[in-house]
Amino acid sequence: MASTYLTLINNVLRDFNEVELTSSTFATSRGVQTTVKDYVNRSITDLINSELNWPFTRAAGSVDVIAGKSLYSHASIASTLKYVDYDTMFLRPKNYITNGTYEVSGAASITGWTTVSGSPAASSKFGNTLLLTSAEASQEITDLIVGRSYVVLTQTSGATLTLEIGTSSGGSQTKSATLTIANGNEVSLTETTFTATATTHHVSFVEASGNAAFVKLVELSEDVIPIPLKYLSYEEYNDAFRERDTRPDTDKFADPEYVYTTYNDEIGLTPIPDTSNRTLEFDYYVAHTDLSSATDTSIIPTRFEPVVNARAKYYTHMFRSDVQAAQFSLKEYEDGIKRMRIELLNRKNYMRAV
Repeated sequence: MASTYLTLINNVLRDFNEVELTSSTFATSRGVQTTVKDYVNRSITDLINSELNWPFTRAAGSVDVIAGKSLYSHASIASTLKYVDYDTMFLRPKNYITNGTYEVSGAASITGWTTVSGSPAASSKFGNTLLLTSAEASQEITDLIVGRSYVVLTQTSGATLTLEIGTSSGGSQTKSATLTIANGNEVSLTETTFTATATTHHVSFVEASGNAAFVKLVELSEDVIPIPLKYLSYEEYNDAFRERDTRPDTDKFADPEYVYTTYNDEIGLTPIPDTSNRTLEFDYYVAHTDLSSATDTSIIPTRFEPVVNARAKYYTHMFRSDVQAAQFSLKEYEDGIKRMRIELLNRKNYMRAV
């Protein structure tokens, strides 16, 4: 478990025989204590910025694509986004289902699902799940495209469930597909497809035997293969596609094939999307957000915290005009960064200066 901000500060203060902070004195620090607070944050930033792609700064991101919209700002993805890995860009079909937060507090907490019959509830079994016993729950799905094929993935367990998909919910439902799922005690993954006969459909689960059945996860998306997007520099985009994209010709809108980045930290898609039923998924790397409270923790793995400590000691020695001691701490920091590159980035011969 990563050390707290308070611990990181006190590790530096201890090396200088300074009075350490406590949770009660943290907010009223002064003098060298406050200075070391700043140096710890600066040192974490230095370490993270020494490479673009430290594995511990990697995160998964996604953007819901909007028809007719080609540009998506970094800030709309994550306030801490530093760098996007454009080699991981995929355009995937959007999941229409709201799985909700199945808090164990009754049916009112089952976001997205409507009771058709019985008393659907929430359960903590297999994580947070929808519990059906002699009950039916349904969810309305809108904005489907008539004639298109859709796939439904389910993770369920317990008693036999009937999955119903059609244009209405309840007993009068006209089913597009019916699938009986026999689960037993393990969580099973089941897939079925159907063709939309209307823009609005209902997905329902029915348990009729009086035994407990659990719905862990449901996904409904268009039955298309995820599309890997090719990266273009902004100059390449301008030369090849910008003129086409600046014309308001919706006939040229389509599933994007390329992704590019602008000078304003925006992700661009071309062709301009013709549907909102897509999600852009990718990996990105986060920047450091300054620690502020005593209990805050950084994203630096615990085993590399001595590298942060060495950098903070360097700044503190320089603050005290002890250049010789500062150089020793700087060497300790640089050696630590090299070890991190070898271990985390497999750069055994990496000799770039920090």
